[in-house]
Amino acid sequence: MGLELKQSICINIINFNMFDCPEFHSHFTVMEKNRHEVLTDKCSIIFFELKKISKNANKNNRKELWLQLINAESKEELDMLAQTGVEPIQKAVYTLYQMSEDEKIQEMAHQREISLHDEATRIGGALRRAKEEIARNLLKRGRPIEEITEDTGLTRSEIERLQLQ
Repeated sequence: MGLELKQSICINIINFNMFDCPEFHSHFTVMEKNRHEVLTDKCSIIFFELKKISKNANKNNRKELWLQLINAESKEELDMLAQTGVEPIQKAVYTLYQMSEDEKIQEMAHQREISLHDEATRIGGALRRAKEEIARNLLKRGRPIEEITEDTGLTRSEIERLQLQ
């Protein structure tokens, strides 16, 4: 009994034009370069180029509607999508409106952003203190400043400052 390989798909939604073609959707597979023989149908790489998406909603093209929703930059564009009559798109637009109007959700998002920033600051400070402690230990062992700068990433003046402490 052999193992069956599951399909792997990499989806890239990009906000720039990557390929010199008018289509917004590009689908790649792994293929032998000279014989153009597909190696496997289990691996795909897909690109959606948002800059090529039409601003006019086409309710018959669900893929394009979802990409228009991702790419929407104004209330007018969201309203146009809500008016397509496509229920999942209408629900998504309604949810976006609810989220943007809900002060509690906005405050939670703001607090999360502050928390992430604080955590990054704490980690950066801890990393800095650890490098300084390593530098102090290396100075005590008589290692040359040039080696300490290489080992810690600290500058010569930072290490000299540590010598004076």
